Amino acid sequence: MADWSLAGTYLEFCSCEPGCSCNFVGFPNSKEGNCQALIAHRIESGAFDGLDLAGARVAWALWWPGAIHEGGGKGRAYVDGASDEQYEVLARIWRGGEGYALFEIFTSTLDEPTKVARAGVEMTIDDRRSRLTVDGVAEAAMTPLKNPVTGDEREVHILSTGFIWKDGSIATNERVRVDADGISFDLSGRHSVFAPFEYSS
Repeated sequence: MADWSLAGTYLEFCSCEPGCSCNFVGFPNSKEGNCQALIAHRIESGAFDGLDLAGARVAWALWWPGAIHEGGGKGRAYVDGASDEQYEVLARIWRGGEGYALFEIFTSTLDEPTKVARAGVEMTIDDRRSRLTVDGVAEAAMTPLKNPVTGDEREVHILSTGFIWKDGSIATNERVRVDADGISFDLSGRHSVFAPFEYSS
């Protein structure tokens, strides 16, 4: 297995209500009763066996018929990198072939390894107002949670010992739309996360 590391900024949009009960009890609290998600990583530093990965972005559309751990899922990843070499190694990581719990565990819940393609991935990083677009595939925009009485913005964090992020700033979304091969959804007012990430083999 190669020696690699990635660090940067993570965006998450899923079908659960804000807070996402999957973080607490392992089962979704979405209106649909399943898990649908669009997540993205902006790699700000990192390398794979000496190959610089800084500047690459990867978005991942995910869908499960129920809870994630019950399996039956689908994954479609999109890599925006500066070179064929960056694409190849990031595809290997996102398919779960180069270690790390996020990729290995999620891959184990999918019916087949994630399909990976090249696409433009644009991430506008602005804390809980961050936005994401994947050319021809997806768009999403988060917005801060608000007090339903006063309308004031609320700052909510979830601290986690998990493998995706450690300190997630929780938001909701204006919209998250995905139209990928075998994965399609269009939602609003659901769970969103803005967080730093740091992974390594």
